[in-house]
Amino acid sequence: MIRADGHPGSAVPNGLSLQSAAPVLLFLAVNRVAGLRWAVAIATAGSIALALDRRRKGLPLGRLMPLVTGAVIARGAIGVITGSETVYFGLGIATKYLVAAVLLGSVAAGAPLAKRVLPLLMRVPQEMAAHRVFHTTMGMVTAIAGLYYTVSASFDIWLFRRSSVEGYVLVRFLANWPLSAAALVGIMAALQIRLQKIPGVPPFALLIEERLNGAPVDPESSTTTSTPNNQNPGAGAT
Repeated sequence: MIRADGHPGSAVPNGLSLQSAAPVLLFLAVNRVAGLRWAVAIATAGSIALALDRRRKGLPLGRLMPLVTGAVIARGAIGVITGSETVYFGLGIATKYLVAAVLLGSVAAGAPLAKRVLPLLMRVPQEMAAHRVFHTTMGMVTAIAGLYYTVSASFDIWLFRRSSVEGYVLVRFLANWPLSAAALVGIMAALQIRLQKIPGVPPFALLIEERLNGAPVDPESSTTTSTPNNQNPGAGAT
């Protein structure tokens, strides 16, 4: 996990978990005393404040953070204006299905989006990016992510039809932890096991460390680690 100060002894996962729960807790508390419109407004403000706090602490927010923040604000504004729980939560569910469609569509088109995202997380040597195992792995990883959003959105619909607003928000939040953890484990396992089949590729953890230390994002400009195996990048995967 990435730590706020970069030191190995200062873990932040617990703090981040508590912070991510803050908007949910705010929504539940405010909805009970002031209604849906105020709950949506306060929860939206809390989500934005959380993102700003992470930025202040130096934690990576990702290149899509402005887009995500804009979507959160737009959804919150619609929720406040309409005062409709169906519209507010329906927008979130529809967004998940849209993301799933884009991810799975990119796999079907032969251009999995994970191929664009992975260089932001780890160094991608040229021999790795050119290997067929890399391409098939990116398709697998993108498909796992698409499946996660499809399952999550479908569960949301099932839960929304059977729960109160507060029950829906709380159960969805709690259920998302094991679901997202399972998806993350699947993605990490696919990356670590399959990419190590490519000859001449450094250890998975080293590639992540090199990216965090400022290695180029573009695979074409990324240099390989000097090992004897790197002299034969064209060898097939075992």
